[in-house]
Amino acid sequence: MGSAKMLAIGRYGEILRTGMECVRWRKLGSLESVRNYANHAHTHSHSHTHSHSHDHDNSVEKFDLEIYISRSRSPVFNLAYEDYLFSKFPNYTSVQNREVQIKKKYIVLYTNSPSVIIGRNQNPWRELNVATLREKNVDLVRRKSGGGTVYHDEGNINYSVMMPASSFDRDEHAVEVCRALNPVLQTAELETMLSINERHDIVDQKGNKVSGSAYKLQRGKSYHHGTMLLSSDLSSLSETLHSSYQDGLEEIDGPGVESVKSPVVNVNITSQQFMDAVIHRFIDVYAADGAVTLHVINDDDLPEDGAEDITARSNELASDHWTFAATPKFMHTFWTPDRQSHVKFTVKAGKIEAVESDVDEINSVKTSLIGSIYDAREFAHLVPAEYWKARFLEAV
Repeated sequence: MGSAKMLAIGRYGEILRTGMECVRWRKLGSLESVRNYANHAHTHSHSHTHSHSHDHDNSVEKFDLEIYISRSRSPVFNLAYEDYLFSKFPNYTSVQNREVQIKKKYIVLYTNSPSVIIGRNQNPWRELNVATLREKNVDLVRRKSGGGTVYHDEGNINYSVMMPASSFDRDEHAVEVCRALNPVLQTAELETMLSINERHDIVDQKGNKVSGSAYKLQRGKSYHHGTMLLSSDLSSLSETLHSSYQDGLEEIDGPGVESVKSPVVNVNITSQQFMDAVIHRFIDVYAADGAVTLHVINDDDLPEDGAEDITARSNELASDHWTFAATPKFMHTFWTPDRQSHVKFTVKAGKIEAVESDVDEINSVKTSLIGSIYDAREFAHLVPAEYWKARFLEAV
């Protein structure tokens, strides 16, 4: 059993070192030996999960698994590649595709450099301090799926599972991640024990969040992607996700999903431990015999048939138009501490559409402000009042 584990993980390590593009997992040794390793680990799991989760792997629908591991640290590239893979995942819209798709499941794993990822339907000015991100050169990316705002760094790993919509379940894959990691945590003599809460987050035994999820369903296919805090810089996370809007001197009115704030902790294992455990678990639970393909992805070595598509998706995600102008129309009001004076911007498609204020210095330049990009670096020089200029530069 131990040698089987070393054979599988050793070969996996060689793949990462050599940068091999793709290998059939059956080359790593018998799938049965990998299953034996995983089953041995499961007997020590004390994960508390929902009752609808699978207690016997034999009862679970099997798939032709494809596992994608990205070496890139670019959040734009990784999210673009994830979106590209989802576009290529077979649609459950025809009899021809149905037979192909029902056998497919993609697992995607990647780590990003420090960045903030907002949900498709969120307002960045409500979720974080945009000016602070610009000052710190932290990437801000709006993903294609819904859900809340998350902070990524190299102490965080991201996983995505793509599947037929008929197989979609909000908790199923998070449950399997818990089952994969709890034995690892126990072996490391860590007191952490993971389970799923009512919001579909992975939490520790004290209710602290270690992983959040987002989902997308489209034309008969779906995906679930999640984060996992391994050894993330939690102080940077807290600072980066703090919005001046939260201090009470600003109001933001308009549509958009607002993130639910939760206490967070790290699980304190390595990225390699996470990948080894989760890959083995997903193979054990979902893989039809031998039908597992591992792909290693590099952002400088794109597939010929997908390079143009991936580049276009990356360019869109990196654009200010997608990140900011895609925000639905909203009103952003700034108040003085005594609540006696205010400035209200109406912002549409990332530009100032209207200005309302009881401050003479603002009203004197109102016409000049309208039409400006909603970035204080672009319009603050038009504001003669130093107090308001500083306020805008600190938040916008």
